[in-house]
Amino acid sequence: MQSDMTEVVTTNHIAPSFTAGVALHKALSAAGAECTILANIDDLSQGPIDARSMRRHASGWLFSHVTAREEHSRHIAWLPAYGRWDPQFIDVDTPTVLWFGRRSAEEMCSMLYFASAATGRPWSFIDVTESNEYKSVSSTSPSELELLVDTQVPMDDTQSRELAERWRILQHENAPFRVLTGSTLTSVPEDYFDRLLLENTPTLPTPMSRVIAETMGGAQSGPVSDYVLRGRLIALISEGTIAAEGNPSTMESCLIHRVGA
Repeated sequence: MQSDMTEVVTTNHIAPSFTAGVALHKALSAAGAECTILANIDDLSQGPIDARSMRRHASGWLFSHVTAREEHSRHIAWLPAYGRWDPQFIDVDTPTVLWFGRRSAEEMCSMLYFASAATGRPWSFIDVTESNEYKSVSSTSPSELELLVDTQVPMDDTQSRELAERWRILQHENAPFRVLTGSTLTSVPEDYFDRLLLENTPTLPTPMSRVIAETMGGAQSGPVSDYVLRGRLIALISEGTIAAEGNPSTMESCLIHRVGA
């Protein structure tokens, strides 16, 4: 008797951050997808990214299996990717889709890094830039992401090589931060955000969380994570440029103000 069972070909969806991965999990499940998500949990827009430093990113990936219509599940397992994240994971038999937004430095860095790792292998992408005002996967609601499922576009080999080369240039520069200037990722020094932080820090004690929120809203280089700005505020406190009342590691309760202004 001939079996009428056909093998289901799964798809690997690459999320540029853990937050994006959680949203994608809900969206793909709601869309009835049976697939696997790999989430990059390292923010490659900050910190060293040279070859030696990137070895620590080998464990910076989590994966989760998606089952149709489990978007309301209370527990979704995310496990370390380990050997799942290597060039051999991307092969001609397993469709691979990368999600990203062009106005997020973190997501653009994740995309360039992925392109470098996927050199010579087929992959597709879904660009969410025009789907909402925040222009990143992590800030797009699952319902909006669901509308984009199955809209992936194959990545051209030439363009993929160009992206990989851009990543190698950024690795060579190995700057403390990478930000967006227009549509281009640019390496910048560690004090890049300091001027804007100081402009948003009053002379009277103000919650650190408020200063960070106002700075995030005024950053011309696109979305920047709160932990990046908190790190710079802590550095400015250590330098004596800003004074703190409370523990700076707890930004909700710590009050800060400019010194000598």
